Amino acid sequence: MTRVLLACLSLGVLSLSAAEGAIVKPADIKWGAHPFIKGGQLAVQNGDPSKGPSVLLMKFPKGMTIPAHTHTADETVTILSGSAIFGSGETVDKAKGTRLGAGGYLFIPGQSPHWAIVQKELVFTVTMSQAADFHLCGAAK
Repeated sequence: MTRVLLACLSLGVLSLSAAEGAIVKPADIKWGAHPFIKGGQLAVQNGDPSKGPSVLLMKFPKGMTIPAHTHTADETVTILSGSAIFGSGETVDKAKGTRLGAGGYLFIPGQSPHWAIVQKELVFTVTMSQAADFHLCGAAK
């Protein structure tokens, strides 16, 4: 059964009703402008980030700095492709960050200031525990 399911997924022939879930091919992702970070892109995978828990895809270009910011929600982040230096704190400090690439994982508790410096075009998935908000830290305001 697992081989049949994997074969169907790889051929793109498996479709599910809304009640069963969703399968979206990469080419069918509907990217839009990130609402808080100019130059970033966002796609909603599940939920409504303005109302409650959600799963989002985000994409940022090489060389971009995601400024230090906080969210009310906890964030669970998994890097799908690319790389960046991620750090915590109210100011961006490359020397205090950690480089993560595809497969890297972060859990960021709500209200925890964090930032990133994109080294190679970065695509990641974010699970938000509640409605999404965005608050710049310190001098970045």
